Amino acid sequence: MLVLVLPAGEDDMCFNSIGCDVCANACGRLGTAYMKPIKAEEMDFWVFGRKRNEYEPFGVKRFVYIGRSTNPATVSNAQDGGAVTEILRCAFHKGLIDGAAVAGPSDKLWLNPVPRVVTSADELTRTAKSWYTYCATPMALKEAVDRYGLRKLALVGVPCEISAYATALGSDTGFITAERGEKNVERQKRYLKQYVESVQLTIGLFCAGTFVFDGFIREYLYEKLGIKPEEVVKINIKGKLIIELKGGERMEAPLAEAKAYQRPQCGYCADFSAEHADISAGGIGLSGWTMLVIRSARGERIFKHAVESGYLEIKPVSEQGINLLKRFVYAQRKRAEKHYTRILHKK
Repeated sequence: MLVLVLPAGEDDMCFNSIGCDVCANACGRLGTAYMKPIKAEEMDFWVFGRKRNEYEPFGVKRFVYIGRSTNPATVSNAQDGGAVTEILRCAFHKGLIDGAAVAGPSDKLWLNPVPRVVTSADELTRTAKSWYTYCATPMALKEAVDRYGLRKLALVGVPCEISAYATALGSDTGFITAERGEKNVERQKRYLKQYVESVQLTIGLFCAGTFVFDGFIREYLYEKLGIKPEEVVKINIKGKLIIELKGGERMEAPLAEAKAYQRPQCGYCADFSAEHADISAGGIGLSGWTMLVIRSARGERIFKHAVESGYLEIKPVSEQGINLLKRFVYAQRKRAEKHYTRILHKK
C-alpha cells in the first residue's frame, strides 16, 4: 500500500485549498503529524487476522468464483449478474443482517446516487445497479443505527469506503486529539465505534475511480453527447462507456473521453479490488456474471449460504479472468504511485 506522510497543515491533497487536514487525519492511506500511515498489511490483520502472502497479489483471499443470480428478473435488472443483490437477499432471509447501507438513486434524478438504508430484501431491486458518480455510502450507517435502530448491517461500497471501515475497525481513535476536551473525545470515540460494530458484512466493489457529477452527467452526457439524464436507465464500463436509454436504445462512447471527468482524488487510490472487504465483486471481462473474491470467514459463510440455498449460480474463474484482475490491480497501484511521486517532487 502506498502512503504519503503529510506535515501538519499541509494542503497539497486538498483541491479546495482549505488545508484543514481532517480528511487526511482520518484516512488510513495517508499519514499526518497526528496519525501515522497504515500499511495494507496492518489493515489485513485487523480485518482478516493475518497478513497477505506472496501469492495474494490482490489482497487476502480464500477463493475466487464468478457468479450470477438464479433469478432471471434480478439478472436483467442488475449491473453484472446480480450476485451482490442475491448475497444481500440471502443474508436478509437468513437473518444475518437487518439492514444494508448502499448507494441508490436520489428522488430527483436516478443518475445522482445518495446513501440509502435498505431494510428488507424487497427493497434491493431499486439499488441493484452501479453508480459512476461518487456517493458517500457509509453515511447511511448513521441513519441505519440512529433512525432505524438496526444492529446487523451490510456495507456495500467502493474500495475507499471499505478501507474507511477497516481503518475504524482497528484504529485507536488517536486522531481525535485531546485538545477538543475529554468529554468530547469520549463522545466521538463512542460515536465512531457504534457504527463500525454494527457492520456484519462488507461487500467491496471493484473501482478504478468515480466521476464528478456536474462534469460527467451535465457537461459530458448532456451537453457533449446530447443524452438527457432522465432518459438513462443504466451505465456500464466494458473498455468503453456503454449507456442504455429508455426504449431500449444503446449508445457507446470512448472511455478515454469520460476519464477527463473523473474525480482527481481517485488518482491517489491504489486499491482497485476492495482489498479489505469480506467479499469483493466486479464485472471486469464478464457479461452477465460477477467476479467474486471471497476474503474472510464471514464472507465465506454468507457466500456458501447463497450458493447452497439456490440464490447464486457459480463457476470457477478462468486463468484469463485472474490475470485480468491482476492487470487492473497493478495498473491502479502504478497510477497512484505516479500521483504521489508528483506531489513529492513539489516539495
